[in-house]
Amino acid sequence: MLEYITLSINITMPFILLSLLGILMKRIGMIGDAFVEQGNRVIFNFGIPMTVFNHVLRADLDNVFDAQFFAFNIIWSVTFFLVVWFLASRLMKDKGSVSSFVNSAYRSSLSVVGPPLLGLMFFEHYNPDVLPKAILAVAVLLIISYATASVLFAVHDSKAKKSGVLGVVISIVKNPIVIGVVIGIAFNLFGITLPTFAQNTVDSLSGIVMPLAMICVGANLSLRKYNVKFKYALISGAVKLVIMPVAAVIIAYLFGFRGNDLTIIMILNALPMAVGAYVMQAELGGDSYIGATALMLTMTLSAVTLTLYIFIFRVMGFLV
Repeated sequence: MLEYITLSINITMPFILLSLLGILMKRIGMIGDAFVEQGNRVIFNFGIPMTVFNHVLRADLDNVFDAQFFAFNIIWSVTFFLVVWFLASRLMKDKGSVSSFVNSAYRSSLSVVGPPLLGLMFFEHYNPDVLPKAILAVAVLLIISYATASVLFAVHDSKAKKSGVLGVVISIVKNPIVIGVVIGIAFNLFGITLPTFAQNTVDSLSGIVMPLAMICVGANLSLRKYNVKFKYALISGAVKLVIMPVAAVIIAYLFGFRGNDLTIIMILNALPMAVGAYVMQAELGGDSYIGATALMLTMTLSAVTLTLYIFIFRVMGFLV
């Protein structure tokens, strides 16, 4: 159990320290609001699309494909997203914060936190197909995550709403992340590989996402706003770290999933909020404060919740 605690801390602590660096840099005047805005724009238009492209390009779409397992994860992800969106639209008084609340409540850190955690748990497993299956699930859900988020922000975007359904569709099609997913799938299916210099460039652009985004998160935090929007960030964090994984495990268990499959489902849903979720909020007109605060909360608390869930799974015999 100590190794899981250590891993959780090692994964989440850099996020926290970088956000604290962002707070410090903003406080001493080294960076300002313009830096945050421009940084988010660079991440959204280049960093995240390259990250998604990389994951989809390298995913093994032919082997370890379990139709029932992947169908459950896709249907569950979309269903949970729609339920949270419906409830938030009905219950939240501040309608302008609905998209940011929903985005923070269901988006998992699939590309940053997921792979190393899954790697530790399944790398030396007796069944060599377990880890590739988990990583393929990450790639599939990454596509679903950005697709649903694109719909969410397109629907709540005032310009898209004014131009009707066509405006929503155009907004989704023009999304750089969606374009990255589509190109990644095309390259994967047709077996296209990038030359080394191009792949190194893509890797470099992918590498800027986490550090730059977390510095922008720290710079965007403000104690003066805690009384106004903090409760939304707190509730969305609770939904992300508690309600989403617990509900996913219960429903998956009722559908007959056990052992490694159930463990993968638990981890994918118990991950902290995605860095890309905050960037999308900031760039597409959402409430970036809710995103930044929820990201900090979930990154900090996930070290505790993930370790607790893994411990419970070991005790109950689900983790084999």
